[in-house]
Amino acid sequence: MRILFDHQVFSWQTYGGISRYIVEQMRGLQALGQTVSLPQHFFSENVYLNQLPGFQRNSMAPFPFKGKKWIQLQLGKNASKKALETYRPDVFHPTYFDPYFLKTVQKHGIPWVITVHDMIHEIYHHGSRGFFSLDKNVVQHKRLLVELAHAVITVSENTKQDLLRFCPEVSPEKVHVVYHGNLLKPVESDPLISGNPYLLFVGQRKQYKNFLWMLQELQALLHEMPLLQVKCVGGGPFNDLENDKIKVLGLQDKVQYKTVKTDEELAIMYRNARCFIFPSLYEGFGMPLVEAMACGCPVLIPEGGALSEIGGGAAMSFQHHIPGSLLESTRKILLDKSLRDDFTAKGKKRAELFTWEKSVAAHVNIYQQICG
Repeated sequence: MRILFDHQVFSWQTYGGISRYIVEQMRGLQALGQTVSLPQHFFSENVYLNQLPGFQRNSMAPFPFKGKKWIQLQLGKNASKKALETYRPDVFHPTYFDPYFLKTVQKHGIPWVITVHDMIHEIYHHGSRGFFSLDKNVVQHKRLLVELAHAVITVSENTKQDLLRFCPEVSPEKVHVVYHGNLLKPVESDPLISGNPYLLFVGQRKQYKNFLWMLQELQALLHEMPLLQVKCVGGGPFNDLENDKIKVLGLQDKVQYKTVKTDEELAIMYRNARCFIFPSLYEGFGMPLVEAMACGCPVLIPEGGALSEIGGGAAMSFQHHIPGSLLESTRKILLDKSLRDDFTAKGKKRAELFTWEKSVAAHVNIYQQICG
């Protein structure tokens, strides 16, 4: 098969789960002998794409400016439409929800599939009306595309059910659940960063990610255990709101942001943590959960939703709506080494189920189905 992916996510995402997912599909499809293509000419600063031989792209400018990624995105549309017109792939897989391609695929009868990673915009009313917003119309566009696509992929059963709830016109039969894989490998503890015990938080911290709520809930425990710290990886340095809240809670010396540049460094952070806490109110899949389990880090997750689905009983749970639930669960896992060891062992076994090889094979099967 000849499979064409488009420019969208690579035009605006330097790092991130969606672009990593697409790159791993491309890598795996090539390994299976499939022919994978991108549009010939578009701009990108995506780190994962530039690590994939034969697919590197350049930024339109070596410096940032307002609207840069939006402009890259707009220019990429022409490249992707041209690729559809000239290449005529067996399958087209757009990487986000701009419907710019609909007339072209309909004109040439090109089958196509769309992946839905979560329904966060619908549930939390995200999006902006600003001129440079990349997702100001994402709710309307997503609904249109999932209705018209030959097949829809979701990354968890929970996301599939959310999709069908918000888009009841979509036939459940054309929605396929395909889990993500994991790239992180367990490593030995690094004596250079071992020392004071710490709780680990990974990724974006805004709004539904519930980071400040987590600190509020754990304030008493952090003061009770003088050596215990919270280390944060990803999501950028703390902003003014976060710094103010940390100061109000008296946790200036307890909460740290750490820059991590490689997968190996991230794996070490997981491995050395007492536990990884994932307090998010909503996730479509929750890749850090699988990463943590694979690296031998016990995990705390909220009860219910996609995180419970992916955790599969291999992570300790708490309840958002019960004050003190996170505090009590965290205290238990910190004080009971046998409990930590039990969840570490369960997590490692559970993480083995999530591989990019399985994910890619499922994609091939779906592509073949819509090709007839």
